[in-house]
Amino acid sequence: MYEVEVKAHLRNRKEVIKRLKSFGCKFGKELHQVDTIFAPRGTPYPLLPMGTSVLRVRKTNDKYFFTLKIPQTGHQDCIEREMEIKDGKMMIEIFELMKWDNLPTVDKKRIKTNLKDIEIVLDEVKELGEFIEVEKIVKHKDCEVRKNIQKELCDFLEMLGVAKEDLLVNGKYDIMLWHKLNKK
Repeated sequence: MYEVEVKAHLRNRKEVIKRLKSFGCKFGKELHQVDTIFAPRGTPYPLLPMGTSVLRVRKTNDKYFFTLKIPQTGHQDCIEREMEIKDGKMMIEIFELMKWDNLPTVDKKRIKTNLKDIEIVLDEVKELGEFIEVEKIVKHKDCEVRKNIQKELCDFLEMLGVAKEDLLVNGKYDIMLWHKLNKK
């Protein structure tokens, strides 16, 4: 399975929510997510070479999830595997003991909805602001097919009123945080 996504700055949350609701979308309860992210020690960050495994422990409200992501053609086209785990704190300690590099921690509030086969999330990320992310989980091994899906997702965002200049190519919150924190 591949996670194909597109992310953008969200300038008018109320209008986007209104438009999504007009399509029949219903939003779930707000989630508080804290992502602790790891990469192999010494891997050049944030310019991780394509194919480099990234591991994440996500705390969503009171549950923990372990995720493996392996970027394919970009950071928004990944092989992804995820499972719920019982003890997220222990998993984080294991990665630290293995001497994996701890990347910037992402703290966000998120609401989700779906429209057909597209998952839509609206995020408020601590220290970064508001974003919208749309994604599809696909089985296509052909990277050209996945690139076309990304283009369709970009077109969908534009149809929601998100400006082209707000689209983020390879936008990942941990990378954006790293750049922000390292400019100080």
